[in-house]
Amino acid sequence: MSEEIKLLRPFTGTGCVFFPLGLPPKGTCEFATKKCLTECYAIQEKFPHYDIELAIPEEEKHIIYDYIIKCSVKWIVEKMVRELDGLQTPILHWFGSGDCPTKDISKISEIIKTLNNYSITQMGFTRNFELWSRHRDIFALTIENTKNLPETNGGEIFSIPNYRKETTNMYCPVRDLEVTACGSLVCKDKRDKSREHYINCCACKSLRMGCFDRMEKAG
Repeated sequence: MSEEIKLLRPFTGTGCVFFPLGLPPKGTCEFATKKCLTECYAIQEKFPHYDIELAIPEEEKHIIYDYIIKCSVKWIVEKMVRELDGLQTPILHWFGSGDCPTKDISKISEIIKTLNNYSITQMGFTRNFELWSRHRDIFALTIENTKNLPETNGGEIFSIPNYRKETTNMYCPVRDLEVTACGSLVCKDKRDKSREHYINCCACKSLRMGCFDRMEKAG
């Protein structure tokens, strides 16, 4: 197994997993909506012009995906830990593009649980309800609106894309409030304008904003 392959890429202050875009079998966006498939930031050609972090060729994403799915959990976890150290960040970000298909839930879940043995903060976005159900303390479930929210225990965070404004609104059901607007360049606290900052997950973690703005740990 090659040590040259990089499983994680730098993205908004994190080490991020980028999976292939699109519906299976070509991509990993099994649960994407029609609107998401046409308007997702990761497929908009204009974004890489100012954010080189997103300009990852699809063939490289396929290589990353193949390694993560086919290699042992032990090898993957150890390599991710080393790469996060090299990127000088404690945050592992799941799915800067793509998602977790149904067939890969067990493998991704095992990786997540093993990484919990290290001093690493995991966060991310998914439309995979089963993966989210297993790891509600890590993932924001991406939904199109709040009309059909799944049952919650109060601590979850949901991600609602605003395609027109090119932002993601983080929704907290226990507050019945969109607490943060993330992207494309800044994170805005909808309750306190003084907390606005250039988009960076380490800053959000420190300020308990966005993905880290949970009332309690969701189980």
